[in-house]
Amino acid sequence: MSFSTEVLLRSEQTGDRIAVVRNTVPAGWGGPPLHHHAFDEAFYVLDGELTFEVAGERLVAGPGAFAFAPRDVVHTVANHGDSAATYVLLITPGGFERYFDELAGGPKGASYPETIVVGPPLEPRDPDGRIAPADGPVRILLRGEDSGGVIGVVDNDVGAGSAGPHLHRHDFDETFCVLEGALTFQVDEALVPVSAGEVAFAPRGVAHTFTNRDGGPARFLIVLTESGFERHFARIAAGRAGVEPPAWAQQPVPDVTRVGAQIGG
Repeated sequence: MSFSTEVLLRSEQTGDRIAVVRNTVPAGWGGPPLHHHAFDEAFYVLDGELTFEVAGERLVAGPGAFAFAPRDVVHTVANHGDSAATYVLLITPGGFERYFDELAGGPKGASYPETIVVGPPLEPRDPDGRIAPADGPVRILLRGEDSGGVIGVVDNDVGAGSAGPHLHRHDFDETFCVLEGALTFQVDEALVPVSAGEVAFAPRGVAHTFTNRDGGPARFLIVLTESGFERHFARIAAGRAGVEPPAWAQQPVPDVTRVGAQIGG
């Protein structure tokens, strides 16, 4: 197979705050050369196995693992495995998704942020370690403390028939990347069904919620721009585990205003 790419969420839809791309790379893919740029990249592995190098550390990641390359930090990714690999790429701020549009055969000559090459692609060698997937039904993948407050990421399970939260709004954006199952989102007045492999976006200040009306469980990434509300999810996870939340999760959480009812199960 060859490299394939699909832009799931564009910067024009998010006020340039975030873009989302899904890439599938063949076995033996050497990846781009070592580089850096003035935007963040977060990688969530869906299938297969990828090798990341970030700030000189080389790590292998399989399904459910997450890697983060902050802006201006040297990094790259490759597939040194024997099978294809698929990953979701979160870009903050957005703009570089236009590069992937070109790779997919879209219009040439679009403007996107500069990438500065500083080394070759990764040669196969033993990695320094492995990125393990996070545990539990609510998994904090990225905190604001690690992203300069730009982005937080949560991997969340939603049981079959879950009614979800009440209709609400807040002063940050939420991007929902459905990984398994199907969910129904309400964004303002619209009800939008979203299946695995699709994305929903709730801009800051807009009333929204979701429910799991499907017959089975679902799983999705909740991407927060800006960060802070991941502390709320960390408190939920700690409560379910019967432990105290970590100190970072006890810092203030952004306000949420309830404006309506749940949309049912």
